[in-house]
Amino acid sequence: MQLVEQALEDGFRLQDIAVLCRRRDSSRRVAKFLKERGYPIISADSLSLEFAEVVNLLVAVFRVLNQPADTLARAEALLLVDKVVRHLPPTPARARHIAELANDEKALPFFDELRALGYDVQERETGNLGLYELTERLIGTFGLLGRNAESEYLFRFLDLTLEFSLRFGNNLNNFLTYWQQKKSSLSINAPAGRDAITITTVHKAKGLAYGVVIVPFADWSLTPHRNTLLWGRLTEEEKPVPEMPPIAVVSQTQALVRTPLAHQYTEELEKTFLEGLNMLYVAFTRPRHRLYAISRRPKPTKSSASRAAEAETPPSDQAKTIAELLHRYLLSTEQWDDERTAYVLADAQHRVPSLKNATATTSNWPLHNLTSTPWEERLRLRRHANTVFDFDDQQIQREWSRKLHYALRRTILASDVERVATHLVAEGLVSTKERPALLTLLSRTVQNPQLAHYFSREVSAETEREILVGGVPRQEYKPDRIVFEPTVGPAPGRVTLLDFRIPPPEPQHRRLLQQYGGLFQQLGYQDIQHVLYYFDSEEVIVF
Repeated sequence: MQLVEQALEDGFRLQDIAVLCRRRDSSRRVAKFLKERGYPIISADSLSLEFAEVVNLLVAVFRVLNQPADTLARAEALLLVDKVVRHLPPTPARARHIAELANDEKALPFFDELRALGYDVQERETGNLGLYELTERLIGTFGLLGRNAESEYLFRFLDLTLEFSLRFGNNLNNFLTYWQQKKSSLSINAPAGRDAITITTVHKAKGLAYGVVIVPFADWSLTPHRNTLLWGRLTEEEKPVPEMPPIAVVSQTQALVRTPLAHQYTEELEKTFLEGLNMLYVAFTRPRHRLYAISRRPKPTKSSASRAAEAETPPSDQAKTIAELLHRYLLSTEQWDDERTAYVLADAQHRVPSLKNATATTSNWPLHNLTSTPWEERLRLRRHANTVFDFDDQQIQREWSRKLHYALRRTILASDVERVATHLVAEGLVSTKERPALLTLLSRTVQNPQLAHYFSREVSAETEREILVGGVPRQEYKPDRIVFEPTVGPAPGRVTLLDFRIPPPEPQHRRLLQQYGGLFQQLGYQDIQHVLYYFDSEEVIVF
């Protein structure tokens, strides 16, 4: 952070500064460090959602709603509320209080604590929302928009919950499992041209240039990592057993120098060394004006005499890390001092090149609030839009009647109403609050004295089966319900066609159902009955 402040004091802008790391995990650590200290940053692979505190707060509350007995989730949620929302530093007394709430046998004290702080998550209601609605509701409850300058992370997380719910459903436990598996690969992309520090890997910086380059963790290995495998090839003479295959897969250890694979092992050492040097060359040649390298401090030498001897007689063995390589350079140039922690190898007397002051004029409209209202009371766009809207007549039907109509299509027997209502809730067509009302309406319909017979086990029913008629043009019809009477009984072989309609009755309702009956006559059925049932009025017309 001191290097960034020094560059800014010398006249450089944030967008002139780049932090180059050898590994992606190092980039993420640097991104988290700078972001927590308020610096705007840009990186395609380091702006991970898992490092956004506002997102971590949402996930912690998700975990509590999913598993109220999760003590770690309770503690994390309360700590993040204090840090992100209330901006309070941790204290021993507060930590003990949080621990008591987290370890309580019941989750109610946890939610009561949030209510006492002014954040009522309404756990009984909120836990039954879809993923997107739940996320939106919690953002509004805690007022997270604009917190820690992390709004872009919130919107990316909202997109994630919407994408997951559309693909896999609204199961909260499944989403948390998905998040645990994918969180390290989920990130945001900041807009280009933003005045922010660039954080990326050395590999992705090839061909680019920056005003100021900072290379942290400049201590990567120049030798193969532990457990790296070597695919060695053996000649027939080198095989210890004639039957063994010509390829030996072994770990790259120093012991290979005493085996027939010594030459191949030495070649791999050279390749790894050159690769490490190439990465160092790329990193050190990216700056236009200033380079900072942060490396590991080697162990202090024994004495000045031994230090001088080391400088005059370079070590015969190969350097194993970049840190060791830089150390040997300082020894060879007689600059090394055990007491020093910083070295200036070249100085342009703090001169800063002239920077372009021209900036594009843009109009910014800050978004300070994300309005969240109960989803049952607002306009909803559904994948099952045809169950809510009648596109043929371009007329919005009564919503409850349309939901009931859709439920009846999926109800074969009167005993199916519980299962159908559960499925509609799972699909998002009906909320948990609406479920009891739907069950009442659905039960009243299938138990209607004039309709109950058609939802019993005494008959065979089909819902929305197409009737195909040959000829040109081909016509397709789809009655709401077709009921076949058994061949033995009060109405042997009768076919009853049912349509469920919204009042008032209209002549075309009867005419269309009679047209259905005519098609069954063409199929050879003689006894055909027609039934119209009207929602709201519960009127039944039999003809």
